[in-house]
Amino acid sequence: MVHYLIEFRFHGKAKYSIKGIAIDLYHKFHIRTEQHPHITLTGPFTTHDEKKLIGDFNRACSASNLMRFSISGFSFFEDARTVYVDIKPDEHLGMFRWNLSQQLGGYCVLTDFDKNRDFKFHATISNHVPLHKFERIKDYVTTLQTPKFQHVMVRATLLKGGIILREYDFLLRRPLVRRLALNKHIYAKTINLLEGHLTGNYDANESIKEDVNVPKPGFLNKLKRSFTKPRIFFTSDLHLDHENIIKYCHRPFLNVEDMNRTLVNNWNNTIEKNDRVYFLGDMSFGKGSRSADHWLSKLNGDIYFIRGFSYNVSGERNQHDKISRTKNVFDSLIIEHNGRKFYLVHDPANIPSDWKDWAICGHHHNNKLDEYPFIDKKNKRINVSTELTKFRPIDIDMLIGEIED
Repeated sequence: MVHYLIEFRFHGKAKYSIKGIAIDLYHKFHIRTEQHPHITLTGPFTTHDEKKLIGDFNRACSASNLMRFSISGFSFFEDARTVYVDIKPDEHLGMFRWNLSQQLGGYCVLTDFDKNRDFKFHATISNHVPLHKFERIKDYVTTLQTPKFQHVMVRATLLKGGIILREYDFLLRRPLVRRLALNKHIYAKTINLLEGHLTGNYDANESIKEDVNVPKPGFLNKLKRSFTKPRIFFTSDLHLDHENIIKYCHRPFLNVEDMNRTLVNNWNNTIEKNDRVYFLGDMSFGKGSRSADHWLSKLNGDIYFIRGFSYNVSGERNQHDKISRTKNVFDSLIIEHNGRKFYLVHDPANIPSDWKDWAICGHHHNNKLDEYPFIDKKNKRINVSTELTKFRPIDIDMLIGEIED
């Protein structure tokens, strides 16, 4: 049966210092040493519910701020003849490991070490050292300079059979699939944030990018939703497949693949199949982008599609969305809810001049917030571009609460 492991992998100076000690022992005593310095947080363990494991791992990590630990010297497990680096975690890291163990214990087969509240944090250098070499190595290691570091836990890694299944970046505040975890450009962003934190240019817990992921609803939450009446939501301007929108609108995504995945997951973790969603245009955008039909096939809900369009300087209409999957496609729409009327259209420039009630639109994203804020009470206008609703659809009752506040 496949085994899983949750660990922290060393970075930077600490990584190369510990790895250098391991190489030194290998050459002097011809013993097997750990090639990838790490701290095991949970495992190895087994489970029959990998999907739940990934969800719990992501949730536990996203609930934690930056955690720290120090390296205080060398020590030994006599019974297993193990040489290791002694790790002193801060209280947050100690609690994170314990909470993770408690959460996984219900459906994962954990080791006795994982179930122990008094867990020994360590990074193994060499394990199962031959008996005739162990005492010599102990004597030698005590002569080495103690590697003393104050370290930040940059990422937690979930391994499946020794291969990265998921990784969580505590500086970017993002879960990463294997391909993103191994991406050097993304890692460079992490290190830049870490350097800013270590040099005191900002408090990383305050300045890191917001975690915009909507967690997947648990079983009880989904059961509760199944007994409630369908809800009504709005969103606009996802711009799926549009890489330049990340820079243009300062979206907190690592690349277009990360953006696509997050926006689709946020939609589906918010919307049930019977909920109605009024989408106000620009589903996908840019050269080589996939059609609105492609993305609609991946999204939950009864979707009413308001086409994204605008007029150029010659008065010609530019059509943004080409769609054939649903018959519920409109240039604009008027709806009524709890005695209030709303005019739905992509571009606020196309709101009729004689419309006196509230209008809901998109188009301007977050680039003209003085003129097109989320709620504009003076002009009775709501901007539901996804950047202004935390990259997820927003409930109509929440909108009404905002305009009545």
